[in-house]
Formats: sequence, C-alpha cells, structure tokens
Amino acid sequence: MPQYTNLSQGTPFWVDLSSPDIEASMSFYANLFGWGYDEAPPEDVGGRRYAWAKIASGYSAGIASLDDEAIASGAKPQWSVQLLVDDMDEIVSRIADFGGSVIEAPSKVGEYGLGAQIADPTGGRVNIWQAFQSGPTIKHEHGSMQWCELMTPDPETAAAFYRTLLRVKTDPMEMPDGSSNYIVHTQDGPVISISALAGLSEELLARLGGPTWIVYFNVDDVDAAVERAVQNGAELPDPPWDVPGVGRIAWIFDPLGALLGLITPPSS
Repeated sequence: MPQYTNLSQGTPFWVDLSSPDIEASMSFYANLFGWGYDEAPPEDVGGRRYAWAKIASGYSAGIASLDDEAIASGAKPQWSVQLLVDDMDEIVSRIADFGGSVIEAPSKVGEYGLGAQIADPTGGRVNIWQAFQSGPTIKHEHGSMQWCELMTPDPETAAAFYRTLLRVKTDPMEMPDGSSNYIVHTQDGPVISISALAGLSEELLARLGGPTWIVYFNVDDVDAAVERAVQNGAELPDPPWDVPGVGRIAWIFDPLGALLGLITPPSS
C-alpha cells in the first residue's frame, strides 16, 4: 500500500482543487478516479466546503469550493500543490531574499497545520504547508498523486529559488535546444520536475496564462481514463504520449477548466 509518512521538506504532501461548483467537480472525479468523499467541518476550513477524496488506501486529494468573492476577484478552477516545510516562519522570512514573494500569509487550518501561498521569481505560485500531525500521503496508485510539475518560462531561475529556499537538490536535464529542465530531489527522492513553457502551442500557452503547476494522477489506463473524461465533459488538448521510462501521459482540462495530468507508469 503506497502510503508515505514523515515526508521531508520540499516534497509534495497534498494536492487540492479549487472549484466554483464543488458538486460538479466531485461528480466528475468520482467517475474518473472512483473517488468517494468525506467533508471537512466548515469551521476548520473557513466556512467553505472542503471534501477529502478517498480511495481504498486512504485520502488522496481535496476539493475546495470557491466562494463568490474569490470568483469575482478572478479566481479560476485549478489544481494546487502543497509542499512540506519544516518551519513556516523560517521559510517565509527568507522568501524575499531569493526573489520570491508571499501571496497569502501563513494561517492555521484547524488542528492540521499551517498553510501559506508563495510565488517564485518566475511567477509560479505554490502552497507551502507545515504539518502539525503526521499522516499518510497516498501516492502512486490509481486515483492518487503520481508526480508534480512546474511549467515556467525560466526553469533555471525557478530551480535556483526552490533549491536555496527549501534546501533541496536540483538536477539539470539538457534539452535538445541546449536549455535545461530540472528534477527536484528531496530526502524522499525525485519529487518534482521544473520544465520550460517554450514548445507548447500558442493556444495552450494562452490558456495557461503563465507559470502553472500540473498535478499528475496515477491511472491504470491513460487511454481509457481520457475516453471516460471526455465523455463526461473534459477537454483533451493533445493526444496522449509516451515518455520512455516514465509512462504514458495525457493532459486534460476538466469540465470547469482545471488542468491536470494523467499518467500510467511502465508496468515494470
């Protein structure tokens, strides 16, 4: 059972979706991944609705409702990543030193932990999380997180920011044009890729609107999952593709417009 506890700083700990129609999102992902749901007490999550998505092994993701104020201010449906930090105050105090900024100041979330949102120097936004209690993170099985990727116009600058702020290792991967993408390693191993937006179609770049984090979910069969998703209102910007040693991959936009990745790792 792929449960991970006591994960190290810089490792993705949790992913969740912000949705303007939580019922529609819950229905879509239940059909796509087989998720069931438990809802958090409203008083623990600022009075909004928050559903924990669960698979057989445990909770694998969350879906949060966007309130009218957030929607009016331009908030869009999106999947977000939470990176673990050991000391929220220490991390936040150093962000500006490396060219980043704090978008949402740290706040307590029930008895679960402290959360904040930051931006790297290239404009990529990510949540950081200091956990108050250790709990299993479900990864690498159908319906759970498999990988996270930051798409950015400047992978080198983004990699330097996360490397110095979170004290992680970043390994460059030379691309055919001579540029480099990066793999982020924590004490838990390789956990994140930082890749260039260059090479995406103009239409897709416009839709992303800038630096974007992509959550990849493990599925048993990418092609079957894509077919099921499209039948239920999702969009497929490009056909699925194969990456040697990584697996078969697809990107989809869910019916409300949130981008996510699907991946079937090699059978070996």
